[in-house]
Amino acid sequence: MVEKSDDKNRFGNTAQTAIPDDAPLRDNPGHKLRTSNTIVDRQQLASDQAEQANIRTVQFQDQTGFVRLPETQEKSVEAAPNLFTGPSFRNPQERFRFDGHKMLYHLDRVADWQKGVKFPPIHIDMGLTKFCNTACIYCYAVVQNMTKGVMIQEDTLLKYIEDCGRLGVKSIGFIGDGEPTLNPAMYDAAVLAKKVGVDTSMATNGLLFNMDRAFDMLRDMSYIRINLSAGTPEGFKRVHQSASKNFAVLVEKIRTLVQIKKENKLPCTIGLQMVLVPECFDQVMAEAQLGAELGVDYFVIKQCADSEYKEIGIDYKEYEKIEKTLHEAEKLSTKDYVVQAKWNKINAAKDTPLYKDGIRKYDICYGTPFLAQISGNGKVYPCGPFYNKDRFLMGDIHEQSFYDIVMGDRYWDVHKDIARSVDVHKDCAIGCRQDYINKFLWDLKNPPEHVNFI
Repeated sequence: MVEKSDDKNRFGNTAQTAIPDDAPLRDNPGHKLRTSNTIVDRQQLASDQAEQANIRTVQFQDQTGFVRLPETQEKSVEAAPNLFTGPSFRNPQERFRFDGHKMLYHLDRVADWQKGVKFPPIHIDMGLTKFCNTACIYCYAVVQNMTKGVMIQEDTLLKYIEDCGRLGVKSIGFIGDGEPTLNPAMYDAAVLAKKVGVDTSMATNGLLFNMDRAFDMLRDMSYIRINLSAGTPEGFKRVHQSASKNFAVLVEKIRTLVQIKKENKLPCTIGLQMVLVPECFDQVMAEAQLGAELGVDYFVIKQCADSEYKEIGIDYKEYEKIEKTLHEAEKLSTKDYVVQAKWNKINAAKDTPLYKDGIRKYDICYGTPFLAQISGNGKVYPCGPFYNKDRFLMGDIHEQSFYDIVMGDRYWDVHKDIARSVDVHKDCAIGCRQDYINKFLWDLKNPPEHVNFI
């Protein structure tokens, strides 16, 4: 196909087209277009090439259409129906959706929300402890009042899991303000959740993962994500502020998890996640290569979520310096190993004030009823940035069943308070968990005119 750029339109400007040199042209196509009146004669195109292209023409009054013949016909299909439409392309199937939302798969809950009836959250992010065995320099939990030794008690956790099954909660992520593996009840909780129909996952630094329970976790969890923002011992010490020798310990545990999964054909996804800060820019390629060598399912690179007071001190313009490296890392992807940067949020500060100054594409936070959060001390809140603020405390699973909390008035009054009083442009943390959900729900609440003209 040869692009034509030497035609002049009626204004004397060059008209850029993509009409092939051998395409038949109509002599009298009608009124002039911006590209003059060089128009392909589709009827002549059909009669000239239908035979060799294994297509046939269909006439209706003065119109001509094409029908591709079945591949079982003697002649092979070598041309597209329009013959001169350019190269073809097939979108690869999306294995994971790191950068977006999945609300379209839960329209029953959306319908309940629209009708104003009480419904359980689709997903819950929850801490199991309020302390950690590393000191990652990007840790958001530090601004949520870390408290050494505090954790959700075993009997409370197991009763909570049963309540989630009874309510119809779809999934729980053991990801929160503390390291989940420091709570020994986590393993039994995951096994119980599988029995009551709730999917679970964990985000862990992995160092204290109990390998004696590895088979159970790989059998019953949907995914295990290792929070690792380094690909070398030196980078590990710098970013996670843990002894460099622990890097080898962690790598060996990941290797063993992958081996157990593959040998037993277990369904759990194993992934690595890097929280992108300037201190680990030089670790991106090393970790991408490490993930490939270990045989994990994915390596995802995400933005660093800063607090509403920007206490972590992230300058999102810094991400422009690492774009080329991120693209290089993504080239290591294969059908079995996905390397992906969360570009929507990484690039947000470059394109708009969004995240950089806090400006959102919606005015109200509607997402909290769909994605609940529970602190590592058992207290239930609408979202992480409101931890330790009594105004938004919905309940405590040590004092009240989670079923009663969700079905109670206090829980829903807090959600209404969020929608009514919170100014998302100045009160909310940067890169919040509900952001993608809120864009979707905002569109539902604020439809344009003429919605039937899709």
